[in-house]
Amino acid sequence: MYEIGHNLYSLTYRALKTAKKRTFVVIGVFIVAFLVLIIRLAQVMIFNKSDDENSLYISAPTIAFRADIVDRNNNIIATSLPTVSLYACPHEMIDFDEAAEKTCAVFKDIEKEKFLRRLKKSKKFLWVKRNLSPTQEQEILNQGIPGFHFLKTEKRVYPDKNLLSHVIGGTDIDNNGIAGIEKVFDEALKSSTQPIALSIDLNIQHAVHDELQKSVKEFRAKGGAAIVMKIKTGEIFSLVSLPDFDPNRNENPNSRERFNMATSSAIEPGSSAKIINTAMALETKKITPFSQYDARFPIKIGRFTIHDFHGRGTYLSVEEILKYSSNIGSAKIALDIGREHQKSFFKKVGLLDTIACELVETQKPLYPKNWGEVNSMTIAFGHGIALSPLHLTTVISGMLNNGIKNNPTLLKKNSTPSGKRIISEKTAKQIAILMRLNVTEGANKKAEVKGYCVGGKSGTAEKLNRGRYSKTANYTGFIGAFPMPNPEYSVYVVLDEPQATKKTHGFRTAGWIAAPTAAKIIQRIGPMLNVMISENQEPDWHEMLRKVR
Repeated sequence: MYEIGHNLYSLTYRALKTAKKRTFVVIGVFIVAFLVLIIRLAQVMIFNKSDDENSLYISAPTIAFRADIVDRNNNIIATSLPTVSLYACPHEMIDFDEAAEKTCAVFKDIEKEKFLRRLKKSKKFLWVKRNLSPTQEQEILNQGIPGFHFLKTEKRVYPDKNLLSHVIGGTDIDNNGIAGIEKVFDEALKSSTQPIALSIDLNIQHAVHDELQKSVKEFRAKGGAAIVMKIKTGEIFSLVSLPDFDPNRNENPNSRERFNMATSSAIEPGSSAKIINTAMALETKKITPFSQYDARFPIKIGRFTIHDFHGRGTYLSVEEILKYSSNIGSAKIALDIGREHQKSFFKKVGLLDTIACELVETQKPLYPKNWGEVNSMTIAFGHGIALSPLHLTTVISGMLNNGIKNNPTLLKKNSTPSGKRIISEKTAKQIAILMRLNVTEGANKKAEVKGYCVGGKSGTAEKLNRGRYSKTANYTGFIGAFPMPNPEYSVYVVLDEPQATKKTHGFRTAGWIAAPTAAKIIQRIGPMLNVMISENQEPDWHEMLRKVR
C-alpha cells in the first residue's frame, strides 16, 4: 500500500489545479485594468470636451497654485490670476507658413520669420505666447490653427507695482520666485494656500516711498534708501530702495533698478557711527557722558590729519562730542578705549557679522583685516567700516530697545522676541537721551518734528572710487528714533550722491539733506502708527542724563 505523501497522481493534480486558479486571477486583473483604462479614455475624450472649440484644448497639468502675500493688515501685495498660455506641437501641424502668418496677425510683437524658423526647428513642443488676454485667446480660437493648444496657467500680479519691488522681488514666467520674499518663500508659497503675512504696512510704505522719492528728485541724487523698524520686535514696517522697478514686468534681472540699496549696499556710516563709539565708551563704566577730552587741535598721524568739520577749539565732554559731532573727540575716545576692546565691542553688538534677515540680497559688513591704531580712530567716526542701512538700523534699534537687539524681520510677529543683550540698560537710556540732545541742541536740529521727541544722528561719508575717497561724491544718512526717551520706532534715511541746493546754502551734508527727509517721513507716519503727539513741556534732558542709574 502507498502512503498518500507518495501518491504522484495526487501531487500532479493539485499542482495543475493551483496553476489554473492563478491563471484565472491574472486574466481577471488584466480585464479589470483594461476596463478602467477604457473608461478613463472615454472620460477624457468624450465627457471632458467642451461644446465649442474643444479641439484646441488638451488634457495637461496646470501651473501650481501660488499663495498670496499680504501686508500686516491683510492687504494683498502679491496674488495669482488664472490665465492661459499658448503652445504648439509642430508634428501635428499641416502648414507652417500659414500657422506663422495667422499667429503674427494676432500677436504683433512676434516676428514671422523668426517664429517660422522656431516652428521648423522644434519637433514636439514650442511655447508660442504666455499669459494670453481673453481677447487674444478668442482670436487664436477663431484662427483654428492645427497643432495649437492652450494650457491653463496662472500669472503673478503685484497691484502696487514699484511700491514694494525690493521687498517682494518677483517671479519668472513659470511662477518660480527669483528674488526677494518670492524667492525665499518659494516652496511655502507653492505648497500652501495660506497667505504669507509680512511686517510691512502698505500705508507706511507709501508715505516713506513718496518722501524719499521727493528728496531724491529735489537733491538730484542717484538713489536712496529708507527703513522704518518697530524697535521692540525688529519688524520692518517699511523698506524702500530707489531707483526701483515694476515686478509685473519681466526686465533685465541685473539692472541697476533691481539693486536693493537698503540691504545690499556697503556704506560707511560716517558720523552716525559716533552713537556706537559713545555707547562703547559708556559701557566701560570708566567713562561718563561728562568725561572731558581735548578737542582743541587736529590729530596728525603720518600723512593723515583728523579734524572737525565745525571745530569748537576747546575741551568737550562725551555728550558734546556726540552733540557737536567731533571727529577729534571720537578718535580720542577710541584711543582711550583701545583698538582690541573696540573691535571686541563691535563684534558684540553685531557689526562684524552678516545680518540675519529673510531677504537673500544682503551685504556682509566690510572692515579692516588688520585693525590698527589709525583704523581704530577713523572707525570711531564712521570711516573704514561699511555696512548696509538695514545693518546699522538693526544695531541702533537694539541699543534703543533697552540694550536688547532683535534680528530684523519682514514677517509679521504676534509676540515680542527674546533678543540678545548688547549693552546695559543704563547705557541704553543714556544713548537715547544723548540722541535727543543731538536734535534739540546739536547738529541735527532739522530732524525735529514737533510733539514727537525725535532723537538721532546724521552721517556724511565720502564715496570710495577706485580705492580713493571722492571729494565730490558722498552718502548722506540719518538714523533716528521716536518718541524719546523710550522710542517705539526707528527711521533710517540715506541718499546716494545728493547735490547742494539754494535751500542747503551750498552744503550737501547729511544734516541739511538726510535729517530733514527723515523729519518729513516721521511727520507723515507718526499718526499712522498711533504715536500720540506730546503736548507736555520738554523735560530737562541734561537733568535726566545726570539721574540715569
